[in-house]
Amino acid sequence: MKIVIIGAGRIAWHLSKRLKSKGLPVAQIISRTAEHAEALAESLHVPWSDFPADLLPDADWVIIAVRDDAIEAVAEAFAPYANNALVTHTSGGTAGAVLAPHFQRYGVFYPLQSFSLEHTPIWSKIPFCVDAQSEEDVLLLKKIAKTIGNLVYRVNDEQRSLLHVAAVFANNFANRCFAIAEKILEEKDLPFELLHPLMEETLAKALQDSPARMQTGPAMRGDAETVRRHLNLLANNPEWREIYRELSENINPDLKV
Repeated sequence: MKIVIIGAGRIAWHLSKRLKSKGLPVAQIISRTAEHAEALAESLHVPWSDFPADLLPDADWVIIAVRDDAIEAVAEAFAPYANNALVTHTSGGTAGAVLAPHFQRYGVFYPLQSFSLEHTPIWSKIPFCVDAQSEEDVLLLKKIAKTIGNLVYRVNDEQRSLLHVAAVFANNFANRCFAIAEKILEEKDLPFELLHPLMEETLAKALQDSPARMQTGPAMRGDAETVRRHLNLLANNPEWREIYRELSENINPDLKV
């Protein structure tokens, strides 16, 4: 099976390494940034290019691993050269149907995880959300996902879009709250490690039961006096103060602060 990855960012790096380790080596890397394409290709010992026309004519599976806002343009650029290859993107927030005007065989191969170059993913814990235009290609993507991971789900465009929204709340927004907490402690020369046990306990409870049932804190208790005191402490940081107020009122709409 000849696999080509278009893109040389974080997902491309991790996915290509994982595929190779499971006996599915990538045959070519293509990226508009030649330096990035060359670096990834050299680590895999495969050819690279920064031109769409260089796409292997006998590629079986083309993975578009680029920014969401570049997927459609990339698909259009590679459409004349894909022949009968299955073409998928790795985005959670972009419909698979965006590939329909450009390819006969298309789908989505979305690993639901936040990737960074500094950390090696635990692939057995990463859900793979797959879908394709044909049932045959769905089965193929499921088989590949099972080979490199463990958790595989067929998720359509509508489901995946809402899943991506939920993932932003659970990951990006939660991490932003961690970052604010870290800054608050730094201002008083307190180590962020003080909050680690609490963060671990919060996540453990959320994984064990419904997060809604596990909600605690002054807003949940209706403790308006404590909430107002906290808001006063954040007076010098109006952006954080507003986040605190909005989240508190979201937790308890009856809270009057």
